[in-house]
Amino acid sequence: MTTSKDIELKLELADDFYKHGKHLHAIQIYRSLLDENPDLIDAYLGLASSYVEIQNPDAAMNIIDSCLELHPDELDIRLYYIPFLLKHSKWEKIIDILSYISPQDEPQILFYLGYANYMLEEYEIAKLNFLGFISLQNDTALLNEAYLYLVKIDLQLGNFKSALTFSRKAEKIYSNYWELNFLNAKIYSALGMETHAKTSIEKAIKLNPREPLLFEFAGNIYFKLSDYLNAEKYFSKYIEQTDNASSDVYTNLAEACLRIEKLKKASEYFDAAIKLDPGNRKAIDRRKHLDTVKKKETSDG
Repeated sequence: MTTSKDIELKLELADDFYKHGKHLHAIQIYRSLLDENPDLIDAYLGLASSYVEIQNPDAAMNIIDSCLELHPDELDIRLYYIPFLLKHSKWEKIIDILSYISPQDEPQILFYLGYANYMLEEYEIAKLNFLGFISLQNDTALLNEAYLYLVKIDLQLGNFKSALTFSRKAEKIYSNYWELNFLNAKIYSALGMETHAKTSIEKAIKLNPREPLLFEFAGNIYFKLSDYLNAEKYFSKYIEQTDNASSDVYTNLAEACLRIEKLKKASEYFDAAIKLDPGNRKAIDRRKHLDTVKKKETSDG
């Protein structure tokens, strides 16, 4: 008959194998423990962790699911499961696992529910989750991150003034985080506040000059401000940093060049835009307009 002392010794041995990277040995012992003690939670969790280490996430999920079937009310098991599910982008599974837990007992589940729904593009539900989480928290590392996601969500929903309100709360921690400054640039631009948008996008670029999207957005902002020289500069930088610039970006770059009378460059970029998308009506029409301008210059000369 297996005694509690025997179980404890076997668990210690399996844990030791796990810690020293001998995961197959650990799996054998955890499995033998479960054969004899099918309710042993520590063995389920150790076995699941071992399967994760040998790159078998499906087996790990099956093990934890089996454990939850036997122990559906064990909060620690459900919370143990969440980082694993987050890592493997199992958004629906996260929602299912956390639906059994009261937010009053564990407010952080509302953050994870918000994140899972955000990733599923269920923005209204995600917003309610994050707001619920904030209402139950006073001081947590996740609080400012929740505000950051609320900024993203309200941008998606077109609630730009609300997004700006959440952004100001997030700035307490994220003021020097490039993405928040990028989000601010989007918000200000959507509100028609291009000068503010320019300040935000320039700060974002300083913080992360390796992100191509920042240069494209900067180009758009400067174009709206009729600063075509800087629009050309930033659209060009975007194209330099990416291999998949769209026909629209080339069209915008060409238009900026046209406005500052760099006609040869404008012609080249319109041609590139049309090559990428032969149906780009704007590029085709503006290319024809450019040809007219060139002919007029030639005849005037």
